[in-house]
Amino acid sequence: MPTPDSSDSCAHAFADHHIHGLAGVDFATSSTAEVRSALALLKSRRTTEVTASIPTVQRGHVQAMLDRLAPVFDDGLLTGVHFEGPFIAPEFAGAHPHQAILSPTEPAGQAFLGTLLAQHRAKPLVTMMTVAPELEGFATLVELLVSHGIDPALGHTNATYEQMRDGIEVVYQLTGRPVTITHLYNAMRGFHHREPGPLLAVFEAVEHKTVKVELIADGYHVHPSVISWWFEKYPESIRLVSDASAATLPSGCKPLSVALPMLGMAPLQYPKTAGPMLADGCTMASGARDLLAVHDALVAGGLDHETVCAAMRARHTA
Repeated sequence: MPTPDSSDSCAHAFADHHIHGLAGVDFATSSTAEVRSALALLKSRRTTEVTASIPTVQRGHVQAMLDRLAPVFDDGLLTGVHFEGPFIAPEFAGAHPHQAILSPTEPAGQAFLGTLLAQHRAKPLVTMMTVAPELEGFATLVELLVSHGIDPALGHTNATYEQMRDGIEVVYQLTGRPVTITHLYNAMRGFHHREPGPLLAVFEAVEHKTVKVELIADGYHVHPSVISWWFEKYPESIRLVSDASAATLPSGCKPLSVALPMLGMAPLQYPKTAGPMLADGCTMASGARDLLAVHDALVAGGLDHETVCAAMRARHTA
């Protein structure tokens, strides 16, 4: 049964637009009934608006994944589906399987996109796809996505400063809305004074209000001082997300499934001293906290309750 939240400081409902699962349930591979149970647990913990994130997977799994999520979407329990890949940089794959990463210009990439869009035309579940802006064929890919009502997000990238700057501009001109930056800092090239990479382009875009930056404030992915800096300087640009997975287990909750926790096709292990890891125990796989736990930790750390809640209610609108 869902465990009700114990927060005395928050009466707001949260929206999580980047979450792979929770408490043993993986949105990509678990049954529809198990997905419902995870969404019920999230609702009991104040996350009432959920976009199910699908990691990089092989084309043959796409239809079955979307078919399992469709009834939950039809019932209004999901706001959409986010594909985090497969058009990402292998150098910054993170927990995503390298063998499933594709280029949008190669035949396998074209076939994947064709399968996804055919499913989407039959039932428009997909709302967002994370892509790396430096990939060959990027401009054609994002134009096609936008024409089908799918917002391109930018992340998992080895982009140069120029490539990220141009990628943001291309997507912003297509949509007229701030471009989502998938979990800023994580799974992207870092900053160097001679090779500033994607971060400088994001900071400039924040000044122009042309991006929304996802931040994973679980105590592991981004240093707390960096989180505080963003809230001090650019609170309106932040979208807090959990990036939680089946191996994310809220305090006091038991797994909702007896199966091994998964992230798509990758087996995970429940956290020991850090966040959820791949089964090899070497690679951080997802966020360690759901949004309620993130909220309570940030407020306990001194951030303003209402400002934190605003970053969890952020919608992808102009």
